[in-house]
This record gives sequence, C-alpha cells and structure tokens, in this order.
Amino acid sequence: MRKNKNLILWIISIIIYLSFIGFFTYLYPISEDEMLCKVHNLDCILYLYKNFCARISILFSGTFLFNTYKWGFVILNPIIQSVLVFLIFYLVNLRMPDFKTLKDFPQVVFTALACVFMVAQPDQTIFWFSGATNYLFLGVMFIAFCALMRKTWHTPYLIPSNIFTFIVAVLSGIVLGMNNENSAPMMFCLCALYIFAAIGFKKKIPHWFWFLFTGILAGMAVMFSSPAYFQRMNINIIMQEMNKRPLLIKIESFTNHLDYFMQISLYALPIVILSSLLCLADKFKTAIKDEIFLFTVLSCFVSFMLAFVFFPVSILPDRIFYNATLFTIISILFLVKYLKNTYNIRLMPVLVVAIICFSVIIIIPFSKQYILLHKQNIQRETLLKNFNNDKNMCLWLPIYSIHKMQNTNLSLKFYDPMKGTDGKHMYFTKYYDKDVVSGKEFSFPKWTNTKH
Repeated sequence: MRKNKNLILWIISIIIYLSFIGFFTYLYPISEDEMLCKVHNLDCILYLYKNFCARISILFSGTFLFNTYKWGFVILNPIIQSVLVFLIFYLVNLRMPDFKTLKDFPQVVFTALACVFMVAQPDQTIFWFSGATNYLFLGVMFIAFCALMRKTWHTPYLIPSNIFTFIVAVLSGIVLGMNNENSAPMMFCLCALYIFAAIGFKKKIPHWFWFLFTGILAGMAVMFSSPAYFQRMNINIIMQEMNKRPLLIKIESFTNHLDYFMQISLYALPIVILSSLLCLADKFKTAIKDEIFLFTVLSCFVSFMLAFVFFPVSILPDRIFYNATLFTIISILFLVKYLKNTYNIRLMPVLVVAIICFSVIIIIPFSKQYILLHKQNIQRETLLKNFNNDKNMCLWLPIYSIHKMQNTNLSLKFYDPMKGTDGKHMYFTKYYDKDVVSGKEFSFPKWTNTKH
C-alpha cells in the first residue's frame, strides 16, 4: 500500500513538473531568430549553418520541429527537461531513482528546481525555441555522454562492440562534436582523460569508444569550419576593434564575467570548491581514493572551464554559461553524496527546503513577466491575422514592453522581432509577408513615406 502511495506521489510530481515547463514554454512567443527562414527546409539549414549557427541543433530546429511549432515544441520541451533531470541523477548515482520509495525524492526535487532557477538565463535556454534547441537539447546530449562514460568505466562491456555499434558510435560522435562551442571541445578532453586514466589504471577501453572519439573530432571539424563564427565575431566595427585588443586588455573583462557566472548559481561553485578543499585537508588519503570526491572535483573543473573559455569575449550573451551552470549543480550533488558517505552529514533536506523557499519567493515575479509578454503577443498575432495586406498600407505594431526582475539571470531577455535590423524589421516583414512598422522608423532620415 505504501509503495503505491509513493509511486502516485512520484507520478503527480512528474506531471506537475511537465506542466510547469510546458506552461512557460507555451507563454514564450516566437522571436526574431525563428524568422531567419520563411520556409524551414534543407535550404534553411544550409543558410543557418553558413551565417548564424553551425551546431547540430539546426537539423531539428530548422526543419520538422519548427514546422510543428508551437504545439510540437510545447509537448517535447518538458519531456527533454525531465530527461535532463533524470540523466543528472543517473550520472551522480549510476542508477535511476527508486520510484517505490521516497529516498531519492529530495534529490530529484532539488535537481528539477535547480535546473530551472540555477542555470544561465532560463528564459533563453529552456523556454525559448531557438535557445532550448541550442542549449537544453544539446545539454541533454552532453550529460548523456558523461553518464555513459562513467557507467562504461565500471562496466566496459555494457555496450557490445560490433559493426552496428561502431556505426552508431561514429554518428553519435559527430552529433556530440557539433554540440556547443565549449561543450564539444570539453567532450574531446574528457575522452582524452578517459584514455589516459584507463591506461594508468589498466582498464579496458571498449572498441566502440575509439569510433566515438573519431566521430567527435569529425563533428568538431564540421562545426568550427563554418564561416558563421568569423562573421559573427566581425559583425560590426565595434566587434572588429574589440577583437584587435591585446590579450592583457581582454583579461580585464574576466572579473566581470566570472562574477556573473558565479551569481547565476548563487555562488554555489566557490562554496563547493572551498568545501572540497576542506575535505581534502581533513582526510587527504580518503578523499583522493574516493570516486565521488574525485567526480566532485572533476565537475567543478568542467564547470569552470566551460565558462572560462568565454571570459575573454567582450560581448557575449549570458546563456552561453548554461552547460557550465549544469555542472555546478552536478558538483553540488556529488559533494552532498560525499559528505553523506564520509561524514554522515545529510545536506540534501536542507538544500531542498532552501531551493523550494527560493522558488516560492521568486515564482510570482518570474511568472508575471512571461504572462504579460504572452498577452502582448496575443494582441500582436490578432492584429497580424486580421490585417489585409494592401500595397498602399502598412501595419503598425508596438514593440513589446519587457518587465524585468531584480534577479538579472531570471529576467526575460526576449529578442523582439519588431526591433528589427536598423528599424527595418527585415526578418519580421519577410516572414509574415506584410509591411510592418513599430513607429521608431520615423526617426530614420531615409524612411520612405508610406500611407497608413
């Protein structure tokens, strides 16, 4: 009877979480990035690859997934987010949660909430279509890779080596190699670390692993050979001049980027690092032989390095720290497990209460900004639908009024297509095949007179 109650609680909690992610996904409007292609097909993928994005995400975001927008994304996105939560649990524990009891429930609750409120720019990395496909979806692949590597370390023959697995390994490697610009090189480094560790500890390296490694290299070559990176780094004269600055001057921006990265996860990473150092000083011989402690240190290192590679960039979107913040959360979970195993200190209940309180405090202002944005989007879509595209007329649509929170990371940073490019709304006008203005165009001297 108790087992049934526990299972029911698990099911209800998962449904609530799926509904929560689905609700905010539904509220988030279409942005300028989704309007880069009027028709999403193979030509769109090639266009995006050459000019904007060379990640593997363009295959599904640029074709069938967008063509089912919005409900296809609203349904799939919560599932992917839930998969991320359980993958992180598996990475830390090398097993799935026990749904017959509630012993794993606190950890799953903490992970689920942390993966929303302690990751970089959740509105752009989770709920925004282009952001989710480039960060959440690819982040799931990254965590799945890490979970597979850790499981394979203990069970080398988990996956049989044959021609089929070799082909799958190469294709999977190419996909992983075309992950994000920081996570793909990190996966390459983790593969190299796996090889050196296996040689040092005389562990068996599965044959399929070498095909996976080769695929990652091939995927990275394809991604970084895209001309999009050169174009985006030289998009205007400001970026060109910043790129010319000496490295020492670029280092000046390190402090600002580092502080913001730490803020996102409420300074959890330096706390975990300091706690790890204290554990190391207290029980050095125990710690260096403990796998959980070593993975705590490795997670901290991966988290910092994923962020560090972007520190020299003067102008960068906050969302690029997403994978780094995921590994901050993972480092917390490993540390909590180590403290429980070694010192019998149970921190998880404290962390669960803390993050639930934090979530309750910010949920109203967090929700309000999405709801208000959605209401404005309904008004805009209604005007677009009812407008007769007469050649002698154009439609005036106001720019969205974005409501910000005091918490910068949890605030909306929506790319309103009505802001357009130099006030011309190139993508917006092309996508909807309508002549549209926001009003700010009248300040441009070259504006042509158009009847309203």
